[in-house]
Amino acid sequence: MTRTDISIIIVSYNVKNFLQHCLHALKKSIAGLQSEIFVVDNHSIDGTPEMLRREFPELHLICNDKNLGFGRANNQALKRARGKYVLFLNPDTLIEENTLSLLYDFMEKNPDVGISGPKILNADGTLQLACRRSFPSPKVALPKLLGLSALFPKSKIFGKYNLTYRDPGQSYPVDAVSGSFMFCRGDLIRKLGGFDEDFFMYGEDLDLCRRVQLSGKKVYYVAETAIIHYKGESSKSAPYDSLMAFYKAMDIFFRKHFSPFYSLFTTLFFRLGIAFHLLFNFTGKLFFMLRLPLLDLLLIASALLFALFLRFPAAFFNELPHFAPVLGGYATVYMLFLILGGSYRRAKQYDFVRAAANLLPGFVLNGFVTFFILRAAQSRFVFLIAFLFLMLLLPLWRIIAFRVRSRHFRQGAENARRTLVVGAGPEGQRIAATLGLHPELGYLFAGFADKDLLHPKTIGSIHDLSQLVRTQDIDNVIFSSDVFSLGEIIRMMAELAHFPLSIKIVPEKENRLFGKAVIENIDDIPVIEMEYTILKPEWRILKRAMDLLFAATAILVLALPALLSALFGGAEAVTFSEDVPGGRIWKRKKDGKEPFLYWYPMLFSLLAGRMSVVGDLKNIPEGSRRYYKPGMTSIMRSEKPALPSPEEHERFIHYYMSNFSFVLDAEIIFKTLFLKKN
Repeated sequence: MTRTDISIIIVSYNVKNFLQHCLHALKKSIAGLQSEIFVVDNHSIDGTPEMLRREFPELHLICNDKNLGFGRANNQALKRARGKYVLFLNPDTLIEENTLSLLYDFMEKNPDVGISGPKILNADGTLQLACRRSFPSPKVALPKLLGLSALFPKSKIFGKYNLTYRDPGQSYPVDAVSGSFMFCRGDLIRKLGGFDEDFFMYGEDLDLCRRVQLSGKKVYYVAETAIIHYKGESSKSAPYDSLMAFYKAMDIFFRKHFSPFYSLFTTLFFRLGIAFHLLFNFTGKLFFMLRLPLLDLLLIASALLFALFLRFPAAFFNELPHFAPVLGGYATVYMLFLILGGSYRRAKQYDFVRAAANLLPGFVLNGFVTFFILRAAQSRFVFLIAFLFLMLLLPLWRIIAFRVRSRHFRQGAENARRTLVVGAGPEGQRIAATLGLHPELGYLFAGFADKDLLHPKTIGSIHDLSQLVRTQDIDNVIFSSDVFSLGEIIRMMAELAHFPLSIKIVPEKENRLFGKAVIENIDDIPVIEMEYTILKPEWRILKRAMDLLFAATAILVLALPALLSALFGGAEAVTFSEDVPGGRIWKRKKDGKEPFLYWYPMLFSLLAGRMSVVGDLKNIPEGSRRYYKPGMTSIMRSEKPALPSPEEHERFIHYYMSNFSFVLDAEIIFKTLFLKKN
């Protein structure tokens, strides 16, 4: 059997470009050594496996169907590794040509060393402090957490965690080296079982170094060679909270390796840290999410109070308790219509026209209460003056905010909205090129999403669209219709419905699109802002509630007539395989015709949530049925008697999803039941 000097194990997660550079540098460093390379991919969505198969077919690739974490993924490859030494290497590193040969010789000459690590530099050439550390006992970690190590880096007491008082140009034993590069004695690491899989990310390198020392071997910092580490690239795209993972890792480490006294102290300390972090993080995210509704609520309350002050300048504080319930009702109604009207969706939050329009139904409802309910009748002056102020204030701050944001966009790309182009065909590439040439438009091209990952700027597959939007912090999604049909785009839009995104489409044929759409131009490219009302969570909930009400009422009211119809017609229940997927109807045994109330069995599918009163008459993929279901009737049945072509079907569905309302549903039901088609 051929001798293997070094087994190199790399765990990758959405760092395709960094991994590519790392492997090219690694090829130069392994010259003269018998080596094998394992890459364990933790379900990357950026095309990492495809790139590896294409450019590095000689390495051993292990692909996981989910993110197993750093330790478990390394252990997968460790079980297959045959090397005398094992190198655990991060994908976001670049190593010198002599690094591996130098460390190989060092370990050969020092059999008492179990793990060694080189000097590690940041991308700017500064020393990465984590490359040589002490174990974080309370007396070591506390100065670090309090910032004393930064104030007194040369102090042996305060600078012990990162050994900042020691010369980084000298080699010496340390408690731990960085997990980004750990050159390990293979037999020892296999005997220890590799990494502790209780750690998901962070802390497993400290734990392994600790267990190596307990086995009687040393951990050594070797300063004669250096690598570059682009720290934290994998965690940037992680779907979990990296800081939370760090706190959990420290909690596990302390409970495992320190005395009960230390364990009690540190567990309490770090769990308090976790609690404060979660509280701070949750509060910050909640405030950021609610900042615009809170601003509107503040302005509404201010307008109402100011109007009350104008009405009762001398007795304002005496009248305030009396009017408080009425003013609270006014504010609630205005806020309700602003929310339902979509004023806080990301694409529309600075739309001053929409804000003004959404105040009008609130004005009508509050006006009805004010003029026709005696208790509120005294506040007519307050109601009218406050409304005038609101029609000024709510659109005004949006105009100012929009102008400020536009100015920021023109000043630099760092303020631009990250934009994902779905479709890497000719049209998509033209969009991307245009976005790059015009940063003043406020779009920052983040990459393509496509069915395949052939284009070099494709950062993910459409099959992982939700995760791609989340991990890449996408603000805008532009669909290119030269690659995808409108039906495919609708399904992808449904998948993204719960994200606060601005969704746009570049039409292949402009006459295929109509309904609620705003056309803008990116240079010479017409882009249509898409908004499907039916995908909004609040409308989905209301539509489902109306379906349940209709089904329950119809089942009870029509139970006897339906039974008589079935008995009289000799009914036979059959699966409706083409016209209405998911539903059942009655047909007569004798002639196969439909008896009176033939659709009654569909009501039970409606009640179970498999259908909607108004939906689509075609078979809808299971993944899209959360947003749009097969229907007892549809806009096609009410408007077009003949079977529509695929293009006509897409146009009808686009129109319905864009213009959905209960009035439209009622119109479709009425036409289906009572209007005879020509």
